[in-house]
Amino acid sequence: MIKADAVLLDVDGTLWDSTPLVAKAWEEALAAESIERKVTADELKKLFGKPMNVIADELLPELKPQVRYHALEKCMELEEHALAENTEDISYAGVADTIRSMSSQLPVCIVSNCQSGYIELVMEKLGITDVITDKECYGDTGLYKAENIKLVAERNGYQAPVYVGDIQGDRDAAKEAGVSFIHAAYGFGTVDGADGVIRAFPELPVLLGLQSNTAVGAYTVVDSYAAVDSYTELEPVTGLVKRTQSMAEIERQMMRLALEARRCAYAPYSDYQVGAALLTEDGRVYVGGNIENASYGATICAERTAAAKAVSEGARRFRMIAIAGGSGEHLNMAYPCGICRQALREFCDPESMIVLVGISDEKYRKFTLEELLPESFGPDFKAGMD
Repeated sequence: MIKADAVLLDVDGTLWDSTPLVAKAWEEALAAESIERKVTADELKKLFGKPMNVIADELLPELKPQVRYHALEKCMELEEHALAENTEDISYAGVADTIRSMSSQLPVCIVSNCQSGYIELVMEKLGITDVITDKECYGDTGLYKAENIKLVAERNGYQAPVYVGDIQGDRDAAKEAGVSFIHAAYGFGTVDGADGVIRAFPELPVLLGLQSNTAVGAYTVVDSYAAVDSYTELEPVTGLVKRTQSMAEIERQMMRLALEARRCAYAPYSDYQVGAALLTEDGRVYVGGNIENASYGATICAERTAAAKAVSEGARRFRMIAIAGGSGEHLNMAYPCGICRQALREFCDPESMIVLVGISDEKYRKFTLEELLPESFGPDFKAGMD
């Protein structure tokens, strides 16, 4: 646990992933300036987090400084327009709810190397403007991230703030500023020397020893609850959809969580990492990765890792599971094995249990467990046998 008197947050790679939208906008802006330059989301992930002048230097080194800086200004203008017009949720799961929950216990600030106006746009899009205590960026001060971290801490009197970011430059800036650093490992980069690690944003309050009022995704947390034996005792997921968002968006969030859960997989023997996100009937979400073992037989699949976590905390009814797997960055359709299908069958109605298998939050297949395990044997078969 890390003790802190304030939380300072990075933006890109920590709160949201805007790179696909921004890549398209930048490419269009450069074309309008008669600069034929392809821009990709992966390229931007390596650039984001750096000061804007550095990004211009690395993105357009072949151009004269005056030309490249002017071109990047045009990129920023079209970027902000694209983000302002965007209606898709590009934030990481649970970000807005977690920030709102934390803000009642600690000051929450945003510090970035971005251009002027960007932080304000992010806050507006996430609906968190009213809970952010302070903000600072390179575009407003001309200062790099370390200096802006110190500036926010000093003017608010923070004695032990913590900075949360996703790349090595964030960690280095935090160290230079003399503050603790938490690595958002689901983001854009790897980091050496972090004081703490989170693999999903809602893990942050736990790491800071705070009470959490939000679950991963868009669901209501139940801090503790008893095991149940009847679906009628719990609100069905359809009720949650009516109160929150469409089923399609819940599916996309679940797939994103499964993809993030792959980072936790331990697969040194097969080099095939699988992540699973499991939704219980009352709206809690559990994630897990496959865990291999030198004996091979002791290996456990990602689906059963998530299921074991859920059952061990009292859950008894499953509603949906999302699964993503592959070797390194090469993903394919990782359908659940027979043992996992049977394990899931124990805690669900196979005709309504949804199984998602995919490679992204846009490319996935949807089944019921009944389709994957027809004519199955479950606990209901033993009823009345005694």
